[in-house]
Amino acid sequence: MLTCDVAVVGIGGVGSAAVASLAKAGANVIGLDRFSPPHIHGSSHGQTRVIRMAYFEHPDYVPLLRQAYRGWSDLEQATRRQLYYPTGVLQIGPESGEVIAGTLHSAQEHQLAIQRFAYDEIASEFPGVVPPEDCIGILERDAGYLLVADCIAAYLDQARQHGATIKTDSPVQSWTRTGDTFELRTDTEVIQAKQLVVCGGAWATQLLADLNVPMTILRKHLYWYENEAPAYTSESQFPVFLLETPQGIYYGFPQLDSEGVKLARHDGGEPIPAADRQHQQEDAADRQAVEAFTAGHLPLLSQNLVRREACMYTVTPDHHFLVGTHPEHEGLHFAAGLSGHGFKFASALGEILCDLAITGQTSSPIEFLSPRRFS
Repeated sequence: MLTCDVAVVGIGGVGSAAVASLAKAGANVIGLDRFSPPHIHGSSHGQTRVIRMAYFEHPDYVPLLRQAYRGWSDLEQATRRQLYYPTGVLQIGPESGEVIAGTLHSAQEHQLAIQRFAYDEIASEFPGVVPPEDCIGILERDAGYLLVADCIAAYLDQARQHGATIKTDSPVQSWTRTGDTFELRTDTEVIQAKQLVVCGGAWATQLLADLNVPMTILRKHLYWYENEAPAYTSESQFPVFLLETPQGIYYGFPQLDSEGVKLARHDGGEPIPAADRQHQQEDAADRQAVEAFTAGHLPLLSQNLVRREACMYTVTPDHHFLVGTHPEHEGLHFAAGLSGHGFKFASALGEILCDLAITGQTSSPIEFLSPRRFS
């Protein structure tokens, strides 16, 4: 039997940050994952993730984003590798729509620097983009993307360097609490921990079932299309974008390499009953919707598909995170239900979970993410 101060279950985006933070703080920590991160079986893969400050989802995320930006910068300095690329993020949609109205709200409340473009200015400034009618654009220049697999690998490297034990291909089948300790069972061993941190992604629906918060697992698709148009390779003309249409919210990235331009749909998704039912098969209807979007709004982009991957969103009823300490199990801390917009926060959430496990509290403003809001 192994013993430790803290066991971290799930060491993808948030879990890798948590195990690194705990190891740097001097904790005897074991990180476990059912696969070997970074991998393609969960939620944290697919080359890139968007990071932005003017957050349309809710202005209360902005202080956490400030912490996250600092965390990514610290990781870059510690590892001497670039993980964040400030291409800018262009958000387009109707002024009263979810994306633009929410972005303007956050920018105003937190005095964030943004640049506004009228409908006819979008095409002249960003010549590869044809916006829907009656839309405006908001450009946040101090925003961009993170290299998702590189971020996870960097955190796990840091964790190992600071003495963490990393166990891959070790699925946690169950956990129980006995007295003041948690007992975790994998296929091959039993681990006892004084504190337990759960960052299980889609597997949190099982590991945290007694939170009694319904979480839906959605299978989502990422696409890379062949590109020969210079309009989609220049970051000044084609930054990371989110575009709200009557058919849905789509996002994409400038071309990074020979695999083309990455695009995906943020809303929609196929519900699946459990994380182990995830697969990489194509969804013809989803691909058709993405290609209809590109034909209408990115007309210079080829329709030749170069690469496709599937990942999972684990979605709460209000699409906001679950972060905190379990109301019935002191010493059990978690980040779950990140609802498809959580990776950019991984650096901050890792620090927060470290604080909770070591001191039982955090100064970060996470009350609005407490599962008590569903009580």
